[in-house]
Order: sequence, then C-alpha cells, then structure tokens
Amino acid sequence: MDTNGKIGMPEYTSPMERVSGTGKRAAARVITELCTGCGICVKTCPSNCITIVESELNFTGIAKVNEMCTGCNICAIDCPWSGVEMINPDGTRKDINQYEKQLNRLRGYQ
Repeated sequence: MDTNGKIGMPEYTSPMERVSGTGKRAAARVITELCTGCGICVKTCPSNCITIVESELNFTGIAKVNEMCTGCNICAIDCPWSGVEMINPDGTRKDINQYEKQLNRLRGYQ
C-alpha cells in the first residue's frame, strides 16, 4: 500500500535488470546449444513470455524469453533438455533443487 492506503502496481524490472543485479528476482535464460525448439516452455509459461524464434542452430527454432519473465522457474523445471536456466540477480545460476522447491510451493505441495 502507498501512503494514501491504496494498493499500487508492483515496480517493473526487466529480466536483464534482474540478471545484472539491479533487480530482486531471478530471470530465465535459454541455453541456445541445448534448446531444441520443442515449445514445452512456451506451453507451460504462466506469463506467456516465451516464444520460439528462427535460428540457424536447428530447424524448429529456439526459445526466447521476453521482458515479462517473472522468474517463476516453471520453464526451467519443465524443459526436458535442461535448455533453460535461472539466473539470480547477482549473476549466479540457481541450483535445480531451488527450482523444484519453488515449483512445489507454486503448485501447492510446500
């Protein structure tokens, strides 16, 4: 709530700001060498912030994450080829155990 007692919009930070350390949450980053363009991350992303774009690396393209990424980790867990990783605001990679712990919390398993 702001000083007038109203609920305000959360402050927006782009994935690049989060990765560079100026934000507070992790951001998804596609590992282009591992991405097959299967689209599973596109289907599971609750923010609809992932698309498949043309690439010379394969015939189907590769995933691309836009600025609306919330850092929820679902794409990183659901990717069968480990082609998505989460990057902490300090630039370090998030451990896969952290992904699973957060996903269980998101899905209500605690």
